Amino acid sequence: MSRTNQIAEVRAALLGADRLLLVSHHNPDGDAIGSSLALAAGLGALGKECDVVNVDGVPLNLTWLPLAERVLLHPEAAARYEAVVLLDCGNPSRTGLEPAVFDGVPTTVNIDHHPGNGDFGHANLVDPDACATAELVWEVLQALAAPVGYSAAVSIYTAVLTDTGSFRFSNANASAFDIASKMVARGVSPALVAQLVYDQQPIGRLRLLSQVLETLELSPRDKAASVLVTQAMFRETHTGVEDVDGFVNHPRSILGVEVGILLREEGPARYRVALRSKGRVDVSRIAREFGGGGHRNAAGATIDGTPEAIRRLVYARVEEACDEELLRGNPLG
Repeated sequence: MSRTNQIAEVRAALLGADRLLLVSHHNPDGDAIGSSLALAAGLGALGKECDVVNVDGVPLNLTWLPLAERVLLHPEAAARYEAVVLLDCGNPSRTGLEPAVFDGVPTTVNIDHHPGNGDFGHANLVDPDACATAELVWEVLQALAAPVGYSAAVSIYTAVLTDTGSFRFSNANASAFDIASKMVARGVSPALVAQLVYDQQPIGRLRLLSQVLETLELSPRDKAASVLVTQAMFRETHTGVEDVDGFVNHPRSILGVEVGILLREEGPARYRVALRSKGRVDVSRIAREFGGGGHRNAAGATIDGTPEAIRRLVYARVEEACDEELLRGNPLG
């Protein structure tokens, strides 16, 4: 189905509901929260009643966003809602909510830009070429003829800014800059947003980063680099999962390294592994081999084992992928 037809399908589903539940993936990022709040603002302007839910709440660096105070940790009873909208989720399990929540709502709308999304909704708007889920939300709001005031505009801008790595990642395409320009025209200040998102770090986060960088390690052929985050580090620095956002970019930034890796301890012998590529290695393929997924340049998986064993496994696969690129005639940096 074409993107135009998908948007029409989503538009009809949203217009057909008066009480909606908007949910995004657990451990949310700027795109998950920004997309949710922007859609809530737009639908609210049309007289719709929206509950925005994220099981982990709003990260500290995004609590300044308009309507952020309305984000709930749990939804009301499913029978209260006529539609549930999943934003930035490859599948419903990523929300951290019980399946019964979705089973009890008549209509499911799926808006996402992750490859591998299974089109699980009654109405689906999925495009991996979108710079962020917020790009799709912007198009939906236009299709609804919903007023896009400052609240929605700053949420959309923040979502695009953060998901493109401040316009440094490969998804910083023409649409990203076009949308950013349109949001600036609606009153958004890029300097202020950057300050609020990036320049208000709690001291604990920097202390955590200091400990994490002490674990920096290179793969045997220096094509991958990794860092480790443990539960003990969180306790010692009084930090949490949300404080790790962006840490994986430090190992990726090393000269000659193609893939940055971050291992985050989730439980005994269980680690969440984030992979970030400079663009030549498709880390989504590697993540899928370990039961995860994601984008070409940003992916992840949960792997059981010791940090040492997991590092060896992932290093080997990254270096194999580098060799595969060389065989295809794609020289690495």
